[in-house]
Amino acid sequence: MTEKSSTLPAVSPLYGLVLAGGRGTRLGQDKGELDYHGLPQAAWGLRLLEAFCGRQFLSVRPEQMVAAAYRGASAIVDRGISAGPASGVAAALQQFPDVAWLVIAADMPLLTDAVLATLVAHRDPSVIATAYRPRGAMPEPLCAIWEPAAAARLGSRDAVQGISLRRLLEEGPARLLDLDDDEVLTSVNTTADDLRVRTRLAARASKLM
Repeated sequence: MTEKSSTLPAVSPLYGLVLAGGRGTRLGQDKGELDYHGLPQAAWGLRLLEAFCGRQFLSVRPEQMVAAAYRGASAIVDRGISAGPASGVAAALQQFPDVAWLVIAADMPLLTDAVLATLVAHRDPSVIATAYRPRGAMPEPLCAIWEPAAAARLGSRDAVQGISLRRLLEEGPARLLDLDDDEVLTSVNTTADDLRVRTRLAARASKLM
């Protein structure tokens, strides 16, 4: 009798994507150019992903590539109509269809290695994504691992206008992880957010002294 193979399907390689294509309208500046850690957020995000991903890319609009914060970086240029988060993820999935993506937003300066390590350790390749669900809140799609299977749900980057990545997580199938410290997923959308983040980072630094 021939034994059945117990070999599991190969897990897709994991690349990193820093979503930096937002226009920062409410903040009044490009979020990828913000500096909280001694270098632009776009570059800081790429560095944060290095420990977890085989390759790292920025997701940017075409016109951003001339800015100093992006010049020379490996990038996936989002030429979609919306140039929003869903469009950026769709563009990455189209360019590398056999790859899963550890996606983070450029405007999340409180992210830590530990937060990403937990996400990677609990990755479930059998669903469309693995993400955090902070207590009493909706799942966070901009610190998540998006599997190749998500491409079919997103369609082309020109067809994603109106698609919500958060809604995709809620519809599933997705693996959602509990997160007690939801401040680590804080997005800098306004000047008030910017001040709160800088205060939090200063408090962190003082504890290390």
